[in-house]
Amino acid sequence: MLNRVVVDPEHGTIDSPLHPDQVQVMPGAAEALRSLHDAGWALAIVSNQPAAAKGKTTLENLKAVNARVVAELERGGARIAGSYLCLHRAEDGCDCRKPRPGLLKQALEANPDCAAASSWMVGDGVTDVQAGRRAGVRTAYLGPRKCDACAVFEDLETTPEWWGGDLAGFAAHLRGEKTDMETFTESYLQETAELIRKIDARAVEAVARGLAEVRERRGRLFILGVGGSAGHASHAVNDFRKICGFESYTPTDNVSELTARINDDGWESCFEGWLKGSRLGQDDAVLVFSVGGGNREKNVSMNLVRALEHAMTVGAKVYGIVGKDGGYTAQAASACILVPVVSQERITPHTEGFCAVLWHLLVSHPALKVHQTKWESTK
Repeated sequence: MLNRVVVDPEHGTIDSPLHPDQVQVMPGAAEALRSLHDAGWALAIVSNQPAAAKGKTTLENLKAVNARVVAELERGGARIAGSYLCLHRAEDGCDCRKPRPGLLKQALEANPDCAAASSWMVGDGVTDVQAGRRAGVRTAYLGPRKCDACAVFEDLETTPEWWGGDLAGFAAHLRGEKTDMETFTESYLQETAELIRKIDARAVEAVARGLAEVRERRGRLFILGVGGSAGHASHAVNDFRKICGFESYTPTDNVSELTARINDDGWESCFEGWLKGSRLGQDDAVLVFSVGGGNREKNVSMNLVRALEHAMTVGAKVYGIVGKDGGYTAQAASACILVPVVSQERITPHTEGFCAVLWHLLVSHPALKVHQTKWESTK
């Protein structure tokens, strides 16, 4: 985070510098710390440095490395209030080695004007975040936001309050500025990664197996969707027919009949009337793509609600890929995939976007796929 790691030639491992000549401060680190100091923040370094205890270098070298890091940072304009090192190994059982909070408590005690609740622990390791949480300070993690890292933090119940790429980004965050890591694009992609991790794979399997059973008994599949989901429905019908050998239809492909039913009988009954005209029966299935899944009490997407009520009346199976709490679709479905809410501001784009991922998964699933797709077949 502050200085580059080096290769230990004797052990062939990547490690912190073992000699002051190896110290190279990370580009931008000194400038970021200087901006924090200028904004009134007291800066302290806390670091696990067990190399001497492990016999990799001498204690004098470690102290010289630390002094060199501080000197290089201050040469760049930063002002370091203190530097606190744990020289022990993990097995020594000390109170200062991160993830224990001893070093942070030392730094807070040396700076009595700095309240723990308004202080930050900034690091690029899980133990940094753990130590910060245990010391009662706020935590920031510097590193790429990957699914596996998110999972580790979640398992440890120690998710950082801020997550970004480098010290410059964190400094900008404290100054209230927007950073590259906090742009809309980055936020959207981070939310998508979180969404993928939260998808219930068991629900996906249940839908795949259920649809396969419908096809095996020569039942038909009727896919219902409104707006963007209608576009998904049309595309999915093609793939279920072509790739899965599944007789599939959607009312929104027949614009003449759909608009006639809306004009003559009303919006709420258009899907229901179309299913009745298609002689939906107990061997068939209805698959719903919807952000909210329909809600009778709130009078939302009643064309979906009434269609599903008819499906249940005739004994047809109901499946869904829906967002929010799943609405009426989740209540009626034999199996339903729920797209988790990861942002209240972007429920619709995340649900509709990920719906495409999920139905493509379904048509590619071994339980359903019977024909090779073109590009795969040209290998």
